[in-house]
Amino acid sequence: MHQEWNAVNSFDPILHRYSIAGRPVPSVTQVINEVLPGAIWHADEYYLNKGQAVHACMALLAKGKCFDYDTAIDGQVTAGRKFFAEMKPEVYDVEGQIYSERYMFAGCPDLICKIARHKCVVDFKSSITDMVFLQLGGYAILKPEVTHGMGVELREDGKYKCTELVKIDRFKNEFLACLTVWNIRKRLNI
Repeated sequence: MHQEWNAVNSFDPILHRYSIAGRPVPSVTQVINEVLPGAIWHADEYYLNKGQAVHACMALLAKGKCFDYDTAIDGQVTAGRKFFAEMKPEVYDVEGQIYSERYMFAGCPDLICKIARHKCVVDFKSSITDMVFLQLGGYAILKPEVTHGMGVELREDGKYKCTELVKIDRFKNEFLACLTVWNIRKRLNI
């Protein structure tokens, strides 16, 4: 069961920390990074800022908004426009912070939408590895109605590349296994 943000659940955008009823909880990305070190690519500040700008533009595209942006990300924005024009996702939620009181973790999926008759979670990336499916599995737990997932690589050359639209059950289970290990490590103070 997931619960949307309320007075009990909070997110600190400066520290990028989530809490449920005042208790700190890990994010999907934090669980994966700490259990599988090196699984998710780490970037220096320049690329993190660039990635945040691209994600902000994708959120505006998903909401159908007009916007200005730095030409340094023109290729990724063009790729995102092509993705939305060609895939025609029916958008339900964009970068919403969601929480699981049952499993005590949280996350912020890039996009919850319907593609090809399937309710899915989409994650935008600068490059895609198979690790994206583990991340999608974690987000899908937070949105139980989601049945499928897709990673979308937004390239600097203005093109995009999608993973398959996959049934997400297996990856939910894999993420829960990672979360179990994360909780054991936390309990044992490792």
